[in-house]
Amino acid sequence: MGLITTDQSHQVMAVLATNAAWGEIDFEDAGLQDAIIRDPKGAGRHFTEFLKKIPQPIPIYANKLVSRTAKMLSGRFGKKIFVDPLPAWFTEENLAKAAKFNLRPIFLPNKEIGEDLPLRNWVKPNNWFYRQIQNSKIAKDSAYLKRGWYLADFTIGANYNDGTQVFQNDPLAPIITRLRQDGKIGKNNKTPLGSRFTILPKDEWPLLIAALVDEELKIPPVYYDEGRLERAIEFIAIGNLYDKNRGKFNMSEWFVDAFEDSNRLCGGHRGYGGLADVDCNRVSRRDGGIAGRPLVSF
Repeated sequence: MGLITTDQSHQVMAVLATNAAWGEIDFEDAGLQDAIIRDPKGAGRHFTEFLKKIPQPIPIYANKLVSRTAKMLSGRFGKKIFVDPLPAWFTEENLAKAAKFNLRPIFLPNKEIGEDLPLRNWVKPNNWFYRQIQNSKIAKDSAYLKRGWYLADFTIGANYNDGTQVFQNDPLAPIITRLRQDGKIGKNNKTPLGSRFTILPKDEWPLLIAALVDEELKIPPVYYDEGRLERAIEFIAIGNLYDKNRGKFNMSEWFVDAFEDSNRLCGGHRGYGGLADVDCNRVSRRDGGIAGRPLVSF
């Protein structure tokens, strides 16, 4: 904690004394001078609260990140995109902590990625995805990006290898290993202990994400909205805008989108369309070819 010295406090008071608009204050009518003299400790408490509320300057790194992101998004969408200020948790120290888990800050605008929306150099979901929206098999807003800052997972995937494959240098591996050793998430016979494959999307991925967000990153609940798997449209948007490794491997990823009662969307398989691939699978299926990614929304 940066405590102020006596000399520094005198400097602060000198600056305030020089720059305050004393002529705009009627001390006699307000009784300020008498009130301060009669209750110096009370006046000191009020002044302390005033100092605490002085707006802090925006850090240089935050300005650069917001500016760079706004410029990139405006260029990709072909119109001006305004980016929100960084969430309070996004300090340099906290982002460095998140980076150890390959989590990086991204911003998504409030935008419907409709089937007929003209976007240059943009991979959209396959036709099957849009038909499921029309047929009310998945949520009506499934093609909508939701405005806000997120921490997205940039860990590089892996090609399917009879269920023995693992993500490259996966920082989630120690967490997954611990949860499996504790009997909280399961695996198939060939699944490596630290692999993010064969984890059930509804019952087990939430446990893994909670362990990451609450125990490793230690993000107070007041600072973020939720930690979850990505929605299909988010996976695709992140692949178009931020992470060019999405959809490049012969593997699929679970999404949080519900399909009817007992299924979830999945996709991203290189052999079935890559970034555009969206399909569904049973939530109870422990599939050796389907992994997933945490996403934290703020």
